[in-house]
Amino acid sequence: MEEYAPLDHENAQVIEVRTAAIPHVVPTLRTVVADIAMRQDFDLDAVEDLRMAVDEACSLLLPFANDGRLTCVFSWSDGRIEVAVSVLAESPEQGEANGLSWQLLTALATSAHRSVTPVDGGYRSSVRLVRESAAARP
Repeated sequence: MEEYAPLDHENAQVIEVRTAAIPHVVPTLRTVVADIAMRQDFDLDAVEDLRMAVDEACSLLLPFANDGRLTCVFSWSDGRIEVAVSVLAESPEQGEANGLSWQLLTALATSAHRSVTPVDGGYRSSVRLVRESAAARP
């Protein structure tokens, strides 16, 4: 799990979901992040932004999942939620870097980052996003 976990804080809570890389599981991942955000007292707009951000991150990566699996790690602590979505891809291509999905994702999150890392004859393609509650921002 260490290779996916976005938060290093000692008191961070982490949930890791490994599932089939199919669109039918995305609503479940959206529900998980919404539940975490509500329990962390995020306002309703931020909860919906996180739901949509997870949807966009999954939509960006699903077409590249060559082994049929998707991993999503949710970490949260002190008004900050981090989500790391990743798939194993055949090539380092990640699609359009400035496409509408990416622009939407970066507008919904406090920060977002895409990366590709070579692993065992393929590439781990990842999207990491962070959303902080209004109370957590300085």
